[in-house]
Parts: sequence; C-alpha cells; structure tokens
Amino acid sequence: MIKNIVFDMGGVLIDFSFQRTLNECYPCEYHKILNKLVFENNVWRGMDGGFDRSEDVIKRVVPQLPEETRELMTEMISDFYPYMPPVAGMEDLIRRIKNAGYSVYLLSNATPRFFDRYLDYPALTLMDGYFISALYKLLKPQPEIYEAFCNKFKVKANECFFIDDMPANIEGAESYGMSGFVFKKDINALETALKEAGVSI
Repeated sequence: MIKNIVFDMGGVLIDFSFQRTLNECYPCEYHKILNKLVFENNVWRGMDGGFDRSEDVIKRVVPQLPEETRELMTEMISDFYPYMPPVAGMEDLIRRIKNAGYSVYLLSNATPRFFDRYLDYPALTLMDGYFISALYKLLKPQPEIYEAFCNKFKVKANECFFIDDMPANIEGAESYGMSGFVFKKDINALETALKEAGVSI
C-alpha cells in the first residue's frame, strides 16, 4: 500500500528548462557555446553530486565564455532558481495529497542552495522531508540514493510512489522497489497514475 508520495523537483515542481532559458536570456549566436560549456556539460551534475562548488565551476568555466555572456552566466551558475518558475497546479495537487493523509517528500538532484530558495515555491514548503543529493554525494539514478532516502525517512520502498521527469530515475526507483511515474507536465495523467497505484485523493 502506498503511504508516501515522493517528488523530484526540476521538471516536476519547478520548470527546469535550459533551452527556454537560453531562448529568453541570450541571442542565438551564443547558444552553441553555452550549451557546449555549460548547459550540455556536466557542470550542474557535478554540483548536484556535491563534488563541485559553484565558485570553482565559475572560476573554471566562465573565463572560456564570450565576454558578453559572463556576468549573467556567473549568476546562473551560482543560483539558477530565479530562472525556474513553479509548475502550475502542483501546489494544489500536493495539498490534496496531504489532506488525504499521505506523507510527501522531495528527492532531488540539487545543491545546498536549495535551502536558500525553497521558501520561494509554495509547493516545496509543503514537504514532510527533503533529500538533496549534494549533501550525500549521491545522484539519481544510483541505487544508493534510493536506499539512503528510505533510511533517512524510515520509509519502505514498496510504500513509496516516486514522480520524476527522467525515465532513468524512475527506472532506478523501480529497481529499488518503489512505484514510479514519468511526469511530462500533464497533471491529469499524474493523477490517473496515482489512482491506478491505489492513491485516493
């Protein structure tokens, strides 16, 4: 029986889109190099895994960028949250899930900067607990991250329903024994999946 609903953050609760950010903030002439050196690189993965500090990434990466892009990119690498709006409808869904008696958790590949910003997102303030990857030097879909999550909150994998926008992360959760759903910004589809898993909201 499902007792715990576990949410990813970027792409589920907040709109994490490098391409949208590029289109909104930079002329097309800079997209290729910014993708190569920042957005399609392992820059964020290193920070999310707790292996890289933003200050070190800035020192290493920003000098390689076109001068006109450096100031804004420094801000983005330091704190990308201002470029990630909340996903519409998720706050209401989480409130209904909690009102139905389920526990709600966050399991996210993210840096400790999260704790400076989560109060800006009402959906994130509703969580019963937060598991931020960088603090444990683990990343989804490593099997160890799901084990560490369950140990931290003293929950059973088969009582957790995990929601993530990345199929590999759902596959990792399911391999560990959780139920899961790949979220594609369709809340109706998510509600259907929850009901099919026996979650009554």
